[in-house]
Amino acid sequence: MSNIESAAERAILDQLRQAQDAHHGGNQRAASALVDDLLTRYGRESVDAVRRRQARDQLDADLNLYSMFGVAGLIGDD
Repeated sequence: MSNIESAAERAILDQLRQAQDAHHGGNQRAASALVDDLLTRYGRESVDAVRRRQARDQLDADLNLYSMFGVAGLIGDD
């Protein structure tokens, strides 16, 4: 991943979550504004790098759960 400071990475992830919440809440204007602001402040390359890292981290966590508990670990079934 590119050299993104941890504070910037957290800020990007927080704002991506806010944009997703706005989108799911039906507020497309706010979601678009949040994403535009992210791209302006950090650049597409940095935002994409953070999103790829987050996806990779989630996949790693899912694989760990699967290796320990099988499918039940992934779906939360006891």
